[in-house]
Amino acid sequence: MSSAANENARENPWAWQAGRNPYRGTAFQILDLDPDLAGRAAIKARVRKRRQRIARSADRFPVHGRVLGAAEVNAAEETLADPAGRLLAELLTHRPERPGPDPAEQAEELAEEFAELDPPESTGPARIGIDRRVFAGLVPAPAPREFVPLWTEEGAH
Repeated sequence: MSSAANENARENPWAWQAGRNPYRGTAFQILDLDPDLAGRAAIKARVRKRRQRIARSADRFPVHGRVLGAAEVNAAEETLADPAGRLLAELLTHRPERPGPDPAEQAEELAEEFAELDPPESTGPARIGIDRRVFAGLVPAPAPREFVPLWTEEGAH
């Protein structure tokens, strides 16, 4: 990678590098690893299985049409071992949307419920009372203060 491309990667890790999309070929994809997989033993077992597959028949397990080598698997494992590298790999990973209620349907239901509600009884504007004894305890006692100037103009005294 050229020094300009290297500098660009440090500035914006999400930018395409040498014609490659950073979202394709993340460490998780290279290792065929779920980002939510927990436990060191489970992760190590999954990495070991991926390394064996690549060593035996890499062409059967391409990542986005690209055949991987052992060096890429090793680099991906090192990336995930580093906290900053793992965080970047997680940020580059697009997880599928979790199933749940449709927000549009929920908004319609809430609007219908709101329309059916009776308006609250109006008793005029709300009054807020201030207990001056409590307020006095929260505020520091008045005292003369001296402020240091933020800047001084040269030549001015």
